[in-house]
Amino acid sequence: MEPLDVTDPEAVGPYRLLARLGAGGMGRVYLARSAGGRTVAVKVVRPELAEDQEFRSRFAREVEAARAVDGAYTAPVVDADQDGPVPWLATAYVLGPSLTDAVLAHGPLPEDSVRALGAGLAQALAAVHRAGLVHRDLKPSNVLLAADGPRLIDFGIARAMEGDNLTRTGIVVGSPGYMSPEQASGLPIGPAGDVFSLGSVLVYAATGEGPFESASGPAAQLYKVVHDQPGLDALPAALRPVVAACLAKDPARRPSPEELTELLAPEGTAAVLRDGWLPAPVTGALAQHAAKVMDMETPARGSAVAPSGGYSPTGADHAAVPGTMQLGRGTGPQGPQSVHAAPTSYSLQAPQTVPSGQPAPAAKPSRRAFLFGGGALAVAAVGGGAVWALTPRQNHYPPAPTPTGTAPQPAPKQSRPAGVPPQPLWTYDAQGHLTSLPPLVIGGVLCPQGESLVALDTVTGKQKWARRDVPAIRLLTTKGLVFAQADTQLIGFTADSGVPRWQFAGKDPKGDSLTPDGLLGADDHAVYMLANLSPAGVMFGSMTSGVAAISLDNQQEIWFQERKKDASVFVAGLAAAGNVYYTDSSNNLVARNGKDGTQIWYADTGSPAAFPASADDTQAYCLTERTGLQAVRLSDGKQQWKITVPADEKRMFTPPFAAKGVVYGSDGTPSVCGWDAATGKELWRCALPKNVSALTAPVLVKDTLFVPGSFGAGVFAVDVKSASLRWTFSVQGGSADDWYLSTDGERLFAQFGPHIYALPPE
Repeated sequence: MEPLDVTDPEAVGPYRLLARLGAGGMGRVYLARSAGGRTVAVKVVRPELAEDQEFRSRFAREVEAARAVDGAYTAPVVDADQDGPVPWLATAYVLGPSLTDAVLAHGPLPEDSVRALGAGLAQALAAVHRAGLVHRDLKPSNVLLAADGPRLIDFGIARAMEGDNLTRTGIVVGSPGYMSPEQASGLPIGPAGDVFSLGSVLVYAATGEGPFESASGPAAQLYKVVHDQPGLDALPAALRPVVAACLAKDPARRPSPEELTELLAPEGTAAVLRDGWLPAPVTGALAQHAAKVMDMETPARGSAVAPSGGYSPTGADHAAVPGTMQLGRGTGPQGPQSVHAAPTSYSLQAPQTVPSGQPAPAAKPSRRAFLFGGGALAVAAVGGGAVWALTPRQNHYPPAPTPTGTAPQPAPKQSRPAGVPPQPLWTYDAQGHLTSLPPLVIGGVLCPQGESLVALDTVTGKQKWARRDVPAIRLLTTKGLVFAQADTQLIGFTADSGVPRWQFAGKDPKGDSLTPDGLLGADDHAVYMLANLSPAGVMFGSMTSGVAAISLDNQQEIWFQERKKDASVFVAGLAAAGNVYYTDSSNNLVARNGKDGTQIWYADTGSPAAFPASADDTQAYCLTERTGLQAVRLSDGKQQWKITVPADEKRMFTPPFAAKGVVYGSDGTPSVCGWDAATGKELWRCALPKNVSALTAPVLVKDTLFVPGSFGAGVFAVDVKSASLRWTFSVQGGSADDWYLSTDGERLFAQFGPHIYALPPE
């Protein structure tokens, strides 16, 4: 809970705001109270989304769906305005902490509490399913603990089972450690998927960890959910059979919510949820929290921290009409922002932040974009084109300073103490709209990857142009163009101005439909993509999935090659040496001829993660035997060398980066290495204070290797000549996201959550 500031309205509809509860891509959530004294949680849609009629329609459907849920252990919808200038939704406020916060503060729950928790949540799921919904994102942070039982919250991503369900568009919602196997695999999701997630939540409640935890990050969790057995050894013995049944890989073998209630509480849910169902420390904290909330009368407003595109009260007329709110723009002072150095801590003044422009309305995603919501891994497996995207887990990012509308002034050159990172040259706040892909850099333009295509000036951070109707997922660049998939079309925009200069309209030479389904790579000859081929005039049942090349010269199909019918849907590609190469989640690195698409060779990676490979002029570098690293010859796929670690150590190499005859990466320890590209021999190793990201590769700028940290660890600057750590750049805030890096050769662009920091590589 955070105080209000001058960017926040005083009231929403008939509810007076008391404090902030959180924020996300859709809007902000406030603690509020009615004139009659009822305390509620109000979710307010971001103003720019309110202008999107498709979003409004979806929001209205979600409100009606949520109102249909009437279980005792859910947070009911008490009020809403779908038609006002800015839509909002009010739910009953639960006076209690989330399961996540309770376990972090007081440790795992005892067995009796876990049984009561499970019985209550099973009843909540039964109510959700009776309303024709599937929750899809049951996890500890979506469970609140009240004195009279748990409450299941956040139906914002639930969808009607019989309506426009998400599997038709390929969007899968969830969090890696708590998803069901079918959800993680992009298959249709039913009520049994929620039961699987509930089983994972019970493991967390009883042990403090989920059943599919991995130090290697979300990608490894995703694999374990699908393929590995859950870790249940720390569970009380009496709970293991029940939880194991929930976590069965086969949905048909899982109990229904009603059966689960009977297994956990044979005497009835009300009996186990009697007074004192929570341990004393949690009950005490709950009482203190409740007293604090109920005593709140006058909102405490902190110093303004106004994100671009935010809203603020406009005076006496504010919210004069019930169900409406008037909007304005806040102009408060800049808030402080800190950067941590390693080994020395060093506090900075607020970096100059340039306006990001109005945040984009939610762009229509690609057909099979996987959006793991609420803080989890997102794989834009666009029919097969895998894009790993990590969204904010807990919305604990440091607030962006108030936009000034002016370009940053060059800082005077001055020496810094050893171990101290540089100040950011500028900071961009994307308002929560970035995926976990590094920004694309082309010339003097930087394009963050997210819900819409935006181009920033690399020197100033100012927005140069934007295409709000085009998703920026797995962008490609060649010949001065930025290529993006826009629904069924592939469009190339000029990098300097955003003018569309190139377009593939989705037809092959015969007039058949050739729909882009994920971008793989581009060179001076063609753009390579996954694609679906459908005969003209045939709407259903005849789609063929494959790989295609589209000519840069005439914008027509050069070739289309069918993939195996059981080919992996998770794919990451690159173009090199005149050919196209891609890794997939079926343990393959595939090479196809750039001229005709014929398969030249394939190599076994042993990795289901479809991590992208790196390549130089002669070799590709990718994972092998699931935990190792290998080099294969581009000409024939022959393995040149490999490095492996003992399987029982349960660690894996991170995505590699090759440059100047050296392959850079980590072997799963808190260190970074340089290996000889020709032999695989370790040239040097530098110990790091924390683990390296398992989702993205490092980048090299001159003699400094910038290594992305995992779980909020920061960016490590390593001198490759001395193999020593120069400094660590990090930001304050409780986020556990990874860092994603790009460079233009002169500056480092470090993405963390919704922010991008431009750093001098000194």
